[in-house]
Amino acid sequence: MQKLFFILIILFLFPIPVLSQGEQQPNNYISIGLLDSKTGFSAIGYTRSILQNKNNELFIGFGTMLALNTVVAGYKKYLFRSFINGYSVISIQNVFGIGGDSDATCFSIGFEKKIWKILFINMGGNIHIFKNRDFLDGDFLAFPFLNLNIRF
Repeated sequence: MQKLFFILIILFLFPIPVLSQGEQQPNNYISIGLLDSKTGFSAIGYTRSILQNKNNELFIGFGTMLALNTVVAGYKKYLFRSFINGYSVISIQNVFGIGGDSDATCFSIGFEKKIWKILFINMGGNIHIFKNRDFLDGDFLAFPFLNLNIRF
């Protein structure tokens, strides 16, 4: 958990100038559904963009499945933009809940389609790598996600 806060402080103190340039885009994202590309293990998630431009985004956020909660910081990169947008996400997460807590790295690939002005549908897959005490011995978990995303 201390590593996550250290990284967040670094992101606030030393922003990447390239990401802060560009047109104004929505900063707040609320996802509701079966897991999420940004917050991972969450039925309801919230993320806020720290820095962004048209194709890149640094974000922080949190999500919940009631018995399992996630705090996250990450980077989203749009791979292509057309009728359906393709993107990838890499994030570091602290997953905690009834069974204890764990640090994880998450890689996601997904697609999104705008349904309405602020409503998107997202789908794709996540790969989580959980860090254990022995760095070389970690748990690996892959799963799909499907959710609605509200941006404002």
